[in-house]
Amino acid sequence: MKKLAVLAVTSVFCLAGSAAFADGWYGNGGAPQGFTANLNTIQAVKSDARDDQYVTLRGRLVDYLGHDHYEFADNTGTIEVELDDDYDWSFISKGELIEISGQVDKDFFSTSIDVKRAVSLEQGPAAQPQVPQGPGPR
Repeated sequence: MKKLAVLAVTSVFCLAGSAAFADGWYGNGGAPQGFTANLNTIQAVKSDARDDQYVTLRGRLVDYLGHDHYEFADNTGTIEVELDDDYDWSFISKGELIEISGQVDKDFFSTSIDVKRAVSLEQGPAAQPQVPQGPGPR
């Protein structure tokens, strides 16, 4: 009888954990990609994005707000973005058309994006940062 009670309690905890993940605690709930809203404008990100959701936007850096923070704009509005100083962002310029990908940071009073990747849409591939390669064959 004790084994049955332990099994029942263990099952409840396992199902509760699964329900938390399915409810969106883990990314998009583990669902296949392509079934969420298309968040490709600043207006859509501000109104519909969830905290920690990954988004990709096209626009321009228009203002420096201080220590890694910039104002990013498209034709629907502006949003604060963080370009972490651990990366080299020198290949992009103020006012240049770029595509950014990053993680939404949403709280009660503001929405911003922690940029993980930026690509210039005005320069050729030679202007993009080069990924370091390992040692060649010996």
